[in-house]
Amino acid sequence: MDWWGIAVILVVGIAVVVYGYVDDRRRTRERDAAMAAPPKRDIPQFEPDAEPPQYLSELEARTRPAGLPSTELSDAERAELKSALGSAPRIDAGLAGDRFVTDPASGWAVAAQPLVASLADPVDTVRELLPLLENAQRNGRSLVLTAPSFGSAVLDTLAANTVRGKAQCLPVAVSADQSSQVTEHTLAQPLSHADLQSGWVPDDHLGTVDSWVADRHHSWLLSS
Repeated sequence: MDWWGIAVILVVGIAVVVYGYVDDRRRTRERDAAMAAPPKRDIPQFEPDAEPPQYLSELEARTRPAGLPSTELSDAERAELKSALGSAPRIDAGLAGDRFVTDPASGWAVAAQPLVASLADPVDTVRELLPLLENAQRNGRSLVLTAPSFGSAVLDTLAANTVRGKAQCLPVAVSADQSSQVTEHTLAQPLSHADLQSGWVPDDHLGTVDSWVADRHHSWLLSS
């Protein structure tokens, strides 16, 4: 074989090796990128041309919109309710924050015929409360939530729902003994963290009273 034939074979061989190396590197990069990328998931009910969601500023979340009915009691209503509280069962556990007060003159939050949810575990995320919030909004009912504790972000969201008139929420932090009192007077059955995460919130586990009245330190449960 002539020397130039050997040279051609060497050049072609080197070109094939270089091409294979470059192509292999490209395929490796594409494979690594595909493995690192999040899986493709279609978002239910998502419309690409839909308006983006609007988020409330902190001021808006703390301001009651104009046009919503006032929650303040008249002097006569306040006096009548104060008289009724004297004989009503009382639990020494009150509102988790001043933002839930509906009658500033008395410092009370008053919820008429609320749904009462007795939560057995601390509430750290709003996600686990969504079935309860949706139930309350769907039925036009106030929602009393009793639990060992509530995270600050949870309280912010519940307060915004209350102030903006979406659903009145009364979060009340209770001890184990106080939770038993809630069950006794409202017939609410305890719901665990696992129940809420799975969305298992049967209606017969929610209790109610004619009125739940609470200040920062106490709750009164009125029944006819």
